Parts: sequence; C-alpha cells; structure tokens
Amino acid sequence: MKDITLVFPQWQGSIDNEALYEGAFALADGIPGLPSPRTVDTAPFRKIKSGPPIAGRDDIIRQLQNTCALLEQENPDRTLLLGGDCGTETGPVSWMSRKHGDKLALIWFDAHPDLITPKTTQSGRFQGMALSAILGNAGPEINGAMFTPLHPTQVFCAGARTFDPPELDFIVNSKMSFFGPGELERDPAWLAKQIEETGFSKVYIHMDVDAVNPIGFAHGKPSPPAGLHFSNVLKIITEVGNRMDICGLGITEFHPGSERGIEKAAMLIEKTLPGFLVK
Repeated sequence: MKDITLVFPQWQGSIDNEALYEGAFALADGIPGLPSPRTVDTAPFRKIKSGPPIAGRDDIIRQLQNTCALLEQENPDRTLLLGGDCGTETGPVSWMSRKHGDKLALIWFDAHPDLITPKTTQSGRFQGMALSAILGNAGPEINGAMFTPLHPTQVFCAGARTFDPPELDFIVNSKMSFFGPGELERDPAWLAKQIEETGFSKVYIHMDVDAVNPIGFAHGKPSPPAGLHFSNVLKIITEVGNRMDICGLGITEFHPGSERGIEKAAMLIEKTLPGFLVK
C-alpha cells in the first residue's frame, strides 16, 4: 500500500487569508512521521481581485493541474492532504473517484456545505465552491483540470450549520445526504451505518476545522456555534473505519496557533488512517 502526504498551501480560494498558507506548513512541519511528503507549488500570497466567477482562477487551475499530475505520477492508495482552503480537496477526491468509482463515499465535515457555484457566488471565493467543484459544477476549466467528479449521492454532508439559499436548494433537489451536528452528537455510529447501508466500501474524509467546536479545537476561522466536539469526531471516524476502508483524509482551513492544535491534528490522522504516520 502506497501512502503520500500532499502539502498544498493554497490561499487563493479565500482571496485574502494568508493564515491558510501558513497553516498548511505548520501542520507539515509539526507532525512527525508524515510519509512521502509532496508540496504543491503555490503562488505566493498577494492581493487578488474579488468577485465572480472565481477569484484567482488562473492560479487555482494551474495548482489543480500540478496536484493531479503529482497524483498521477505517485499513484497512491491512501492520501493525506494538509491543505489551505477547501478547494485543495478537488485533486485528491477526484483521484480517489477515478480509482474507486461508485464504491467511493465522501464525508464532508464542514460548517458550510461549499456548494456555491461560479454562477451563484458574489465574492468569487473558491473555498465556497469546493464541493461544487468535486461534483463537476465549478465550470469547464476546473472540470478539465481534475480527475473524475462525484455524484451527489456519494456525498454525506456532516455538521454543516450555515447555508446560502442556493446551497439548500441543491441539497434538496439532488437528495444529497445531510447530517446535522445534533444527530451526530446523539449517535456517533449513525453516519457510518447510513454509509454502510448505502453500499459504499471506500471513504474519503474531508475535515474543514471549522466543523469542530472551537472550544476544543480553536484553529479555524470564526465559526458558527454548536460545532461538533472533537472527541465525538474521533468516535464518528472510528465507527466509519470499523465498517469501511478509509482511503483519504483532508485537513483544511487550519489556522496556526498552539502546539496542542497540531497534536490534535496528528490524533485525527492516526484515528482516520491507521499506520499512516511512520514511527
């Protein structure tokens, strides 16, 4: 089994948050034992113009192309993404989609569903289009740079609690599975049971750190209240790993802070991808 670590400090999806660039490197530098680390060349932080359709689009497309070329070359079985903005997930998730087809499910732990599109965005922030991109709904240029998009039935939104109206419309119309923080807190096995019953055997887990209650993990941008407790996230992932094969994990939107946050990120990796970190 081949494992690789993608260090991808993309910041353009946020337009102006340099902390995302620094956060990806803080994780990479602070977590020991990362296998085969590969850094995606990312344009330096600078001022970019906001507004639709996608702010910083040329950089984002080039960086996505570089990510996909790296994945094609390495041909990994498991990936760990230490990303900047959530748009960094497009490459590794679409790679696993090409590799596993309709056997793959995606768990999207995030305070936001990231289902804005180039047509519905006001700011042009690609981080808010990340899941749309994975579904093939972020425009032909993004589609041409990535691997295989997912179908909405393969996605399980977990812990989202802030929505724009077009995102709610998409979730309802596409019948995408959605699990609020409350039901995940009541039964940590509930999500794993639903994925198993649907017949998926492979799982990729996306973790935007704003899905977690900042009281226990204060390393995301200011997030809405009532996030998932970190200990509960670990229980949920344990239940998923007991039933399915987890082939990838992405940690995104991490803001540097105390060493304790990096230690918790390492705990998340060990729980999600057993044996991944080299002792």
